[in-house]
This record gives sequence, C-alpha cells and structure tokens, in this order.
Amino acid sequence: MDQSRLDRAFDVLRRAVEDGRVPGMAAAAGGRDGLFRLEAWGLAQEVPKKEPMTKDTTFDIASLSKLVGTWMCVLPLLKSGRLTLETTLSEALDFPVRPEYRDVTVWNLLTHTAGFMPGMHVEELGDTRRARIQALLTVTRPQYPRGEKVLYSDISFICLGEIVARYYGKSLDRAARGLWDELGMTHTLYNPGPEVYCAATEIKDGAPRRGQVHDEVAHALGGVAGHAGVFSTAEDLGLFCRAILPGGRADLFGEKWLRESFTNQTARLGENRCLGWIEYRRKKEGGVVGHTGFTGTSIWMDTEKSEYVIILSNRVHPTRERYAMGPLRQEAMDILYPEE
Repeated sequence: MDQSRLDRAFDVLRRAVEDGRVPGMAAAAGGRDGLFRLEAWGLAQEVPKKEPMTKDTTFDIASLSKLVGTWMCVLPLLKSGRLTLETTLSEALDFPVRPEYRDVTVWNLLTHTAGFMPGMHVEELGDTRRARIQALLTVTRPQYPRGEKVLYSDISFICLGEIVARYYGKSLDRAARGLWDELGMTHTLYNPGPEVYCAATEIKDGAPRRGQVHDEVAHALGGVAGHAGVFSTAEDLGLFCRAILPGGRADLFGEKWLRESFTNQTARLGENRCLGWIEYRRKKEGGVVGHTGFTGTSIWMDTEKSEYVIILSNRVHPTRERYAMGPLRQEAMDILYPEE
C-alpha cells in the first residue's frame, strides 16, 4: 500500500475529528500479511458524558452487517452446493410469499434486483419477529419487476438472513458466530452487553444508544437481522478482510465464490453491484470493492493487491443530522484509489 497516500487519507480523517465534523473514528489498513496501521481519534461518546475513542472501541457497523454477518454465511452454502444463485424464495423459505416474489432468486437478493421497496417500519406489520418478516413478503408490493432494476433494499438481506437460519438450522447470529470464531473475530457480535465498550449512536428516548442496534427495523427484529445488527472493531474487520481477499480462507468460502462476489453483476443495468458488494473502482486485474453503513462505517478492498482500508465512525451521535462522512469518504477514496 502506498504509504504517502495512506498518510494523506488518515490525515484527512484525523482533521475531520479535530474540527468537530465527526465525534470520533477508528481506522485500519492492512493486507494479506496483517495489519499495517490502526488509529483512533476523538470521542466514543460526546453526550451526556465525554468518553474517548479507542483503537478497540466496538461500533454498530450498520449495513456492513450485510457482508460481515449475512454474506459471510451465504458463501459456504454456495460453495457446498446446498444453495445456488438460482434458488428461489419459494424454495428457500418456509413461509408464504406473495406471487410476485416467488421467483426472486438468491442472485436477485445479493444484487438488489429483487424489486423490493427499500424498507419499512416492521413494527406496524405484526407482534412477533416471524410475523413481521413474513409480512414483508406478503404485504409489501414490488417497486419493479424482478431483475429489471437495481434498487437497494434492506428487505433483500433480511430474506438472506432468514435463508441462512433455515439452511444452517440455527439463528443467523449463531451461524455467524461459528464463522467469526473460525477467523478469530472474538470482538464481533450481535446484541453486545453493557460490558462491551461501544461507540454511542443517536439519542433515542433521551439517551444515546450504546450496544443496541441503531437501525429501527433490526431493533424491531430483536437486534438480529440480515441487513443490520452486527457490532465489531476495526481490528476484527481487518481479520474479516484478510480471510476473504486472495491468499485468505478460500477453504471456507471458495475461491470461485469470492471471485464472483467481487465481480460486477449488474453492468447491463448500468450499475456496479457485485454479490453483496459494490465495485467502486474498475482496475485491470481486479476491482476496488466495498460497502458503507449508515452509522458512518465503511470497508474498501483492493482485490488485486489484497489490501483493505476500514473506516469506522459514530457520525450519527448525538443525531443523524450530521453529514460530513459522505464527503470525507469520497475524499479518502480519491486519495487511496485514484481513477486510472
């Protein structure tokens, strides 16, 4: 990794914290040989009491959960052949779906081409977790026909989380726990207890959330959902990246399926969605792929060089009306991975 570019990118992030645009951050960079750099700046909590950000602070990683929790569990199923990209919702789930969704495939779910609406308040749909998830597939109406358009939807990964639970014979959090333990990700979990030092998120009911998922839908589903709910540290996410990049744990995930996951699947639709991932930069020998999370989190990976950069922030503390992370991420991306 170009050290001068990394220095400049980390300086951009540090100054943003010092200028008060973001309460705090932890950032890591590494590659197949391990961690290159790990830093933390600012505050894990601003109000009601200032508490410092540390290198091992645990973050609500929001939509990075789609990858670190759900996608990670889907790949072994694809590798084993128990699940295929053509498997449909009507085959994979054990409850009814409306006719328009019956032929939605695993590929559609992973590429956000199922036609689902982006999301909705599931507490209005039922009194139990199962009833709420089932209602997403029977009450909501498709926004587009399957495969016609990319429309990012949390519902797609909620479905994948339930598919994981059915095929593993255990809940999503328990399935993910087995893989995290295999990779040494001991600080990654759903529903952390009060003993875990977490970065604060938005103030709700008069107090900042710490250790409770920020996403309203995941919260209504008990903190364990396919689209959100995972908490992790910068160092643990580095272990995750090392496991899935070339030279990593192909024995767990399958070299073919890792390569396929990092390949743009939706170019014909004018989009850059891979299997779960987003292709940010197209390079000759492999793209720069990644994902972001609403709370202010992101992962970027150079799939040619087997290098990664992780940026974790609590930009939604004490309110979600803080918008610095979008421009900051873009600035850091342009420094680290300039257009070729």
